[in-house]
Amino acid sequence: MILSDTINIRYKYNTCGMNTVEMAQLLKYYGFRGFLKSVNARSFIVAVLPEDKEHNMKVMEGLRNE
Repeated sequence: MILSDTINIRYKYNTCGMNTVEMAQLLKYYGFRGFLKSVNARSFIVAVLPEDKEHNMKVMEGLRNE
């Protein structure tokens, strides 16, 4: 993945105070595609390729429903 070809997307998710390493491990476990850039208390920003955007939306639906 070339970072200049990616788009930054902010996902709303209650991270429960996780740091970037813990959040990256969680996203990797669920099959999230992209590069985690930052984490806040209620959201996180990921650099994603345009073709992976739809896949990540489906993964986020599964994360939010748990």
